[in-house]
Amino acid sequence: MKRRAVLQLSAAMLASPALVLAQTSKRFRLGCLWTGSEANIKPLEQAFVSGLRDRGYVVGQNVIVDFRYAEGDSGRFPVLVDELIALRPDVLVGIESVAAAMKVRTSIIPIVLIASADPVGAGLVESLARPGTNVTGLTGLGAELVAKHIELLTEVVPKMSRVALLVETSTDAETRARYEMVARMAAKKKGLTLVVTSARDSQSLRKGFAVLEKERPDGLVMAPSAVLFNLRREILDDTRRLRLPAISGYPQFAESGLLLSYGVNLLESFRYAASYVDRILKGAKPAELPVEQISKLELVVNLKTARELGLAIPQSIQVRVDRVIE
Repeated sequence: MKRRAVLQLSAAMLASPALVLAQTSKRFRLGCLWTGSEANIKPLEQAFVSGLRDRGYVVGQNVIVDFRYAEGDSGRFPVLVDELIALRPDVLVGIESVAAAMKVRTSIIPIVLIASADPVGAGLVESLARPGTNVTGLTGLGAELVAKHIELLTEVVPKMSRVALLVETSTDAETRARYEMVARMAAKKKGLTLVVTSARDSQSLRKGFAVLEKERPDGLVMAPSAVLFNLRREILDDTRRLRLPAISGYPQFAESGLLLSYGVNLLESFRYAASYVDRILKGAKPAELPVEQISKLELVVNLKTARELGLAIPQSIQVRVDRVIE
């Protein structure tokens, strides 16, 4: 009877990660720094916590998660990172720009990338296959996505002659130059004139759209940027005011009213990033844990916005669309 009870308990523990973790006295601690406000990032934060829960980590029981919010100000990163490090976390979590600030402050505490356009180029890892540092996690397309956005936008707006690129002002010079180069090559391939504008906050965004109002492009693409993601409500308002067909890499834009989005599903990325945290807490070394390149991209079309702009979604787009917003 005792042997049967032991076998039954062992089977139950194998079937339930939460039960396994509940049997340990260890309480882990995570430090997460988000670039935007708490309200703006909340759905993504909840997806990350959900991913932890799926792997048996219950906040307040076997894991403590300390959150900090930069409120769109990258200048606050060092202070906020220091606050988190002082709490002695087992793992730090953030996107590429945040991870860079974290890596400056510590080479010991593991850092999990939730999103990164180019972790090698950013100096965070030596290679995707073998990071060789205290950083690992997820990466996706960066500049290549800008070229794809121009291609998709020209399919929906066939008479386009001028296209605008919106980039984040505070993006490092090398990355920004790469975005512009790729956009210029993609625009030239389609016979388009490229207009470049930039923003880093609400004030500079208004100036950027004042440039677009003067230049009158036929469409707008946005370089991947946490800052632009946090400014999405204002961007949506201005594209609507200028009746400007636009595309982003983040589905939240199309869900809120932008014409198109094509890129990684951020909710899934935040949820999946918890698997890296889990592996590290179970003993995996970041230096040896390959950075995973997210290959699945999602195309979202907002039909209501298309109708407002008087645009018909061509068959070439309809057959590829993953989600339609009515």
